[in-house]
Amino acid sequence: MKILFISLGCDKNLVDTEMMLGTLVQRGFSITDDETQAQAVVVNTCCFINDAKQESINTLLEMAELRKSGGIKALIAAGCLAQRYRDEIQIEIPEVDAIVGTTAIDAIADALEEALAGRHQNYLKDISHMPAVYDRSAQHQRIVTTGGHYAYLKIAEGCDKHCSYCIIPKVRGHYRSLPIEELVLEAERLVAFGAKEIILVAQETTLYGMDLYGEKRLPELLNRLCAISGVYWIRILYCYPEEITDELIKTIRTQEKVCSYLDIPIQHASDRILKRMGRRTDRRELTDMITKLREQTVSYTPLTLPTIRLV
Repeated sequence: MKILFISLGCDKNLVDTEMMLGTLVQRGFSITDDETQAQAVVVNTCCFINDAKQESINTLLEMAELRKSGGIKALIAAGCLAQRYRDEIQIEIPEVDAIVGTTAIDAIADALEEALAGRHQNYLKDISHMPAVYDRSAQHQRIVTTGGHYAYLKIAEGCDKHCSYCIIPKVRGHYRSLPIEELVLEAERLVAFGAKEIILVAQETTLYGMDLYGEKRLPELLNRLCAISGVYWIRILYCYPEEITDELIKTIRTQEKVCSYLDIPIQHASDRILKRMGRRTDRRELTDMITKLREQTVSYTPLTLPTIRLV
């Protein structure tokens, strides 16, 4: 049975896709990128911004036409849009045979088997208390889709910030870190499959460990990952500026494998807008943090140091 898998949205969503692909292959399904060869389609959707929502809806509608014509036997909607708009999808796109929520990706094979058997089932779990669990047992194979030389490592799920413009806490739940030991094990497997660069992702990487250990443990995780033979680079995404600590800066500076690179969601330069967005930093704090990072982690000369302009 060949499955076409369409992954939309961010790299965190891509990790979920890769975990689901591994589950499907283990259950005997084959993966294809040719819709004319597929017996079923899974769309891992996104709804973070309006354009992403529309892309997900359009993709589901396109696949629904295949379902109506008999080109495929089952259509599954997974991910954020499916979690947020379950009822609307069931009414407006009845060709969708099953919905798999953001915390139920381990049920993807069951959902497909039920749909192919003509039984419509929805797989949604309570996201308010759901742990961030991924199957990292020796029997589970994650299908890496990034070409092999780099891979994403999702270190946490959900978010507790509740910024006024953001839907993530409602579709992904509260912040849940994955244990350090499990992450090291997954990183070792990614390296064994050829990854040279490990890219850490979460809705917020800088708060890693607070829920499990009562303190931020991102520096410790970085040190453990740097100790893995075969890892050449480690890159950190989604670092909220107010959570960047001196210990993290020191780790970036002293660990040669950690890139002097941070993906920081600044969002705006107006204090008024930042306050309305529910952000926890103002313009001066943002400028001070960027200056501090440049001074302490990157060897710039005065002539090459870019001017910080927030407009």
